[in-house]
Amino acid sequence: MPITAKQVYDIALVHIDEVLETGDITADPVNYYQTKAIKILTNLQAELLPLSITPIPINSLNDVLLVSDRIALTVLPYGLAAHLLIVDDPSTASFYNSRYDELKRKVQTGGIVPIEDVYGVLGGSE
Repeated sequence: MPITAKQVYDIALVHIDEVLETGDITADPVNYYQTKAIKILTNLQAELLPLSITPIPINSLNDVLLVSDRIALTVLPYGLAAHLLIVDDPSTASFYNSRYDELKRKVQTGGIVPIEDVYGVLGGSE
């Protein structure tokens, strides 16, 4: 089942402790964080997509992400948490950003793209 931006957003809010004991999101920052999260997730997803996949802007938290489910659930929440806290709590944001960078390095984003011999210089003539 594809992961939505809302699922990543919810995990990030748990990381930054914006969830009540009941599991409900606290009311104060919700609109502020949601507006920022949509744009931030667009950027983060573009960083993590293989070069062969064209990024598509996220317009709603209900949008399905293009990254793999594993990346969406393990890497993106840390990047989002870092960006949401960067102004209000820079030291905690730095921790989340370090974790995001660590996990991002483990992800193979480039992939192997075969070289196409468009000029026929690699031998063989047809």
